[in-house]
Amino acid sequence: MSAAARDIAIVIPARFASQRFPGKLLAPLRGADGVARPLIEHSWRAANALGDLADVMIATDDAAIAEAAAGFGARCVMTSTMARNGTERCAEAMAALDAPPALVIDWQGDSPAVARAHVEALIAAWRKGAGPVLTPFMRCSPAMRAHLSAEIAAGRPSGVFVVADRAANALYFSRSPIPWGPEADWRLHVGLYAYEPAALARYAAWPPGPLEVAESLEQLRFLENGQPIALVEVEPAVGGYGDVNYPADIEKVETLLRRRGAR
Repeated sequence: MSAAARDIAIVIPARFASQRFPGKLLAPLRGADGVARPLIEHSWRAANALGDLADVMIATDDAAIAEAAAGFGARCVMTSTMARNGTERCAEAMAALDAPPALVIDWQGDSPAVARAHVEALIAAWRKGAGPVLTPFMRCSPAMRAHLSAEIAAGRPSGVFVVADRAANALYFSRSPIPWGPEADWRLHVGLYAYEPAALARYAAWPPGPLEVAESLEQLRFLENGQPIALVEVEPAVGGYGDVNYPADIEKVETLLRRRGAR
């Protein structure tokens, strides 16, 4: 790893509890080689493939996840049970380090299909001075709009939408399609974040706000406290972009892993 890359860490916050799919991070998924591995291992493997860009660690408060992580060779940082979301868990993990990195990439444990190009785009924007908090988005194609609308109609909303100001900073995130209207430009938020440790520390010191609670979207705490979030536009990932939010998503993500040849 080059000296320039050592100032970045990928942190995978991992908790056992999940309202929509309890224990999902230990749920087995089969990759291209047909071997069943826990979801968290698939996410770690994908992140670890970017080892030339950043160090990789898992942050968890769960002994079973920590044991699984040790089994597949991951570096694991234990955090408290008090963390209410992944951002708080990342903040705890950074506070536990003697020498935190200059930038933290928050990679969700249920996202084994993150595209390398999306991580590279965040890092490049940060190095150009875009801000201390960054996250990517993609513009919705007609096919993507139709898919997201169908998921919402079926009671399985899985997309998060974002609207931006003229400076390419986020104005608001919502689980409802925004802005409204048949010709509206829908921007789909990609659940990947980049933070400077000082921004993480400020976040952890703020209480959850009413918008964060209403939408169940942790990133809204930054906006409610006046911290801009820089938006970085990215192209859709090759083969799709899949998270495991519900048990039914496992088959979809397994298919995606096979298409990418991911073990």
